[in-house]
Amino acid sequence: MSVVQSDWVELTRKMFVNANDLTVEAILGGQITVMYIHHLLNKNEYHQVITSFAQDSDSDTALKRLMSVWNPLQGHNEQDMLDKIAEHIVNGDIVGVYNNQVGMISSGAASFRAIQTSAKENVITGPHDAFVESAEINASLIRRRIRTPRLKSIKYNIGKDFPFYAYLIYIEGVAEEDVISEACIRMENLHMREVLDGNEVAKQLDDTPFAVFPQWIGTERPDSVTQYLLNGKVAILTDNSPTVVVAPVNFLDFFAVIGDNYERWHFSRFIRLLRLFAFTLTLMLSAFYVAVTTYHYQFIPPTLLETMITSRLRVPFEPMMEALLMEGVIEILREAGARLPTKIAQTIGIVGGLVIGQAIVQAGLTGNVLIVAVASSALASFIIPNYTLETSMRALRFINIILAGLMGYFGIVIFISLIITRLCHLRSLNKEYIDLSYFADFFFWSKEKRPRSVVQKSYFRRGGRS
Repeated sequence: MSVVQSDWVELTRKMFVNANDLTVEAILGGQITVMYIHHLLNKNEYHQVITSFAQDSDSDTALKRLMSVWNPLQGHNEQDMLDKIAEHIVNGDIVGVYNNQVGMISSGAASFRAIQTSAKENVITGPHDAFVESAEINASLIRRRIRTPRLKSIKYNIGKDFPFYAYLIYIEGVAEEDVISEACIRMENLHMREVLDGNEVAKQLDDTPFAVFPQWIGTERPDSVTQYLLNGKVAILTDNSPTVVVAPVNFLDFFAVIGDNYERWHFSRFIRLLRLFAFTLTLMLSAFYVAVTTYHYQFIPPTLLETMITSRLRVPFEPMMEALLMEGVIEILREAGARLPTKIAQTIGIVGGLVIGQAIVQAGLTGNVLIVAVASSALASFIIPNYTLETSMRALRFINIILAGLMGYFGIVIFISLIITRLCHLRSLNKEYIDLSYFADFFFWSKEKRPRSVVQKSYFRRGGRS
């Protein structure tokens, strides 16, 4: 092949265009050009192989030492050679060009933290590694799963008073061009005075900043981010945060977790239906109790009505105030358990669930039926896999209870109508938050095809059609 040294370097740059983590440097007085992705390298091995050679005062001796670890690459044609160059670079090796010849220097495995389980996203089957507070290490965890030069990484300095770097990652040819353009524009225009966590960056990228519903998904699992990227989404990595932000999202994305893919199809889809039911239950159950006991007691079976009347004989509050009081107590206990050390938090849960609950009923401050309704709502909220969405539902539950207490079923209907209207108007990275075409993908997922929302040229996962 008649490609000169500078051409190999330029062709590699073009292949990794917009991949700002690719490093190209000349050593030994410019005789050799090396190319690598710095956060995939074993840093100690790199210094032994490259830096020590570059600092050797005798260039001839250094060159001979370098040639002793040099492994020439051979390709049938230019494209075949470029494919081999890309393969070694994304695998964490150092690719060099010397006298128009391409070679590879193995740098060994990159050093990153030992495998740890995510504290927030546990799975029974599947990988158990999680992101850490280093964007470069997190990027390497993603690159080790998606080994292709089509995985692009664009670096942005989003700090206003001091440097703070974020990485926008996507797969070229899978993510839609308008999604990539929109994400790039927002990252370029983002300048923050204080950045303490990646979630702060995500909030600044919201299409509707004051919306109750989250417009992005945060995850600590590399396999989750890998799946999202393969489904046409973009990811944002920041330093000092183990959470990687993914967008655009569909509302149903909040009820699907990566662990579903590791289970049998029937069970995982049943669990997704259960999460949707739990979402409805946590929003509606307490409000339904208030509406029924205040206005619509005629809909209650006589036997159950007798039980409810008996349980409320000594209660001095109206059903709405009773429900708000108990929901408030549950939120206090939940927040106390979240802030205290683990062992003390377990004690708080036992004391709150048994002692305080029983004491409130015996004191006549509430009825047994409401205790069941509030406890069921609280338990249902824990099934929602996304914490940000779950906290939003906890706040909306109070509004629903107030509307039910003021207007009965009509208030609940108004609440549901407002929620649906809001969801239909929301957008994530300028994409629809509610996409009806996504419902089939949510329940009938296939390894052969990507979701219908992904650009059509990459619709198929296999068979050479993507």
